[in-house]
Amino acid sequence: MVHMLQVENVTKNFLGLRALDACSFSLDQGEVTCLVGPNGAGKTTVFDCITGFLNPDAGTIMLNGETITGMNRRKIVQKGIGRSFQNLRLFEELSVIDNVIVCLADDSGNDPITAILRPFHSQKILDRKRGEALKILERVGLEHKADHFVTQISFGQQKLLCIARVLATQAKVMLLDEPTSGLSATALKNMVDVIRQLSAAGMTLLVVEHNTKIVRDIADKIVFMHQGRVLASGVPGDVLERRDLADIYFGGGN
Repeated sequence: MVHMLQVENVTKNFLGLRALDACSFSLDQGEVTCLVGPNGAGKTTVFDCITGFLNPDAGTIMLNGETITGMNRRKIVQKGIGRSFQNLRLFEELSVIDNVIVCLADDSGNDPITAILRPFHSQKILDRKRGEALKILERVGLEHKADHFVTQISFGQQKLLCIARVLATQAKVMLLDEPTSGLSATALKNMVDVIRQLSAAGMTLLVVEHNTKIVRDIADKIVFMHQGRVLASGVPGDVLERRDLADIYFGGGN
């Protein structure tokens, strides 16, 4: 069986510290997989290796059967993997819709010479991109905020905008780093609803999540990490009910 994303025996060291130790797991199309574990387990390092921010010291990463290990970040995005970040990384000086437009996979019309010599053609391209961006904003419930600046929308809406920006890259696999952290009850419900809708539409998601209630709500599968290793993977009920894993997760056990 060819998995949508396959991480096989990925190892990463930093100055003698082993951040990932033969880490292996897989994602299947349309599933939500939650990556859980205590702080320092290696979750963000996994994200960085998958998306090309770091090169593994050993191991293989495959997207739909194709090896992507060591590819540069731009190429990995073009192949179909997009990610969000804990610190959002939005363009605060731009509007909501412009934050999405700059992430669209179609880069036609970005040539300044075209804008100068063929302004009507350039405007036609921009209008088309605006239409595409609006459709993406509708998917996350932000179309009514399209012309607001990022600083004028709530933190929860900014997090949804991060999802929209990943969608704009035409990602097949979305890596979401703590998308629900710091959200109010209403914003949390909105985020969970969006994640469920994306999964129902066939999107494959890998989500770092600390709230076990949210994990039970959204996850088809859990990958539990500790000290750079995968200790368990499976359906939420089986993994979350293991006493040894609960001791590590809540008590910092070894």
